[in-house]
Amino acid sequence: MKKTFLIIFVLALFGNMLAETAAGSLGWDERGYLVFKSDDGNFQARFDTRFYINGSYFMDDPEDVLSNQTNLRKARFAIKAKLWKVWSFEWDIDVAEGNLVEVKDMFASYEGFHNSHIKFGNFKQPLGMEELTSSRMTVFPERSLVMLAFETDRQFGLEYSKWGYLGKIPVNLRSSVFTQTLTNESKSDYEKEVHETGMGVVARFVMAPQINEDFMIHAGLAAAYETPYDESEELEYKSEAETKNGDLEWFDTGGIGEAKYGLKLGLEGVLQYKNFHLQSEFIQANVKRLDDSNLEDATFMGGYSYLSWLVTGEKRAWSITDGEFGQVMPKNKKTGAWELAARYSHLNLTDEDADVWGGEGNLYTFGVNWYANPNMKIQLSYTIADLDANANSDGDYGFDTNAFDDHYDDGYDHSFIQFLTVIYF
Repeated sequence: MKKTFLIIFVLALFGNMLAETAAGSLGWDERGYLVFKSDDGNFQARFDTRFYINGSYFMDDPEDVLSNQTNLRKARFAIKAKLWKVWSFEWDIDVAEGNLVEVKDMFASYEGFHNSHIKFGNFKQPLGMEELTSSRMTVFPERSLVMLAFETDRQFGLEYSKWGYLGKIPVNLRSSVFTQTLTNESKSDYEKEVHETGMGVVARFVMAPQINEDFMIHAGLAAAYETPYDESEELEYKSEAETKNGDLEWFDTGGIGEAKYGLKLGLEGVLQYKNFHLQSEFIQANVKRLDDSNLEDATFMGGYSYLSWLVTGEKRAWSITDGEFGQVMPKNKKTGAWELAARYSHLNLTDEDADVWGGEGNLYTFGVNWYANPNMKIQLSYTIADLDANANSDGDYGFDTNAFDDHYDDGYDHSFIQFLTVIYF
């Protein structure tokens, strides 16, 4: 831990020296970030510091297996720089675990082409709009079931991205070849995490026609092909019930053996009218078994839909370079922006024919968000979890559902209140 803070101190000192010696300006931008820009436009740099405080209170917990808690969800520090106009770099770590530094974004990007870039390093692979959206911009305290289960997440890879217009319609294409995620653990340790190893390719194409000043549509599709670690021949999908508190992954396929490759297909769409935002995604994951396997191929699926209303009149701007929606910028920096939202999530990690029993469930979430200013967000939500009997954390919890009242006949249903405070600068 001491080494981590020493590194941060040295980098901060270096940034301060740069600001003092380079010909340029140092100041706060409209997003509340301290940015250095050189007069000739060749250099730009800023820090990205974030910490998230997360808490959950569980209700309807008949077996007392859920843990009410408040924790430091994330503690991120990043440096983002542009050098010689055409090169961008990012160095991002998370120290929330205390004694473990987790590598996040760490890449170099060449942007000397017209409306395109080539990126190399550790970064999010382009599958799923909610997954690609930064956690400081998400509408709910935690991403939906389907994103938690089928996330391709950050992997070490090579990406080509292109954006522009088809006629008058803005479009964005991202494609990447990747291998396993960067890790601080020894090789013998991370081989056990088979879902984080292997190789793959992924591509995502989106378009966002602006119908009129008030109404726009976002539509996209994505596909990801991934292989298991060479010696494991296993893939695994799992998910918490949309909260990391308690660290209980109700949905879990366990290791799907004799796997040749996995193929994930995603659809995404948004209708945005004034300050109303309707967003939905669907992902299907197929596991192809080895040619000499006697086991059936497996298919899993999930999706979500949510509707949000920015009561104070703001709306999320769409970025053509990212193919995503940006952050909420409050019109009033003193009173902030307010948002009401509701989400339905579904996940099915059970395939009877393939003899995989990962569980199925539906979650209903209602939330209110306060964007106090461009640097602070406070979220409060209430979630109802409707689970089937196979959503038992890969057999870790064999509940006697007959012992419960009618409310729990199908599985370990429960509900919880969750809050998240996000501060970033």
